[in-house]
Amino acid sequence: MKLETALEELRTKPTVSLWPVVATVLSMSRGSVYQAAHSGEIDTIRVGHRIKAVTAPLRKKLGMDAA
Repeated sequence: MKLETALEELRTKPTVSLWPVVATVLSMSRGSVYQAAHSGEIDTIRVGHRIKAVTAPLRKKLGMDAA
């Protein structure tokens, strides 16, 4: 996934996939991004059987949201 595409999803959607979106934005491997989600470093929500990252905290962490 291209970084530009991942950032656009992060800007426009309330939740995104850990793999490949969050992993691309944070330059993490698949295993690392799931481990970070499991440990609570990345805020997540369960949607059915899938685990999605909540974008608002990620945008804040990355400085994408204006104060």
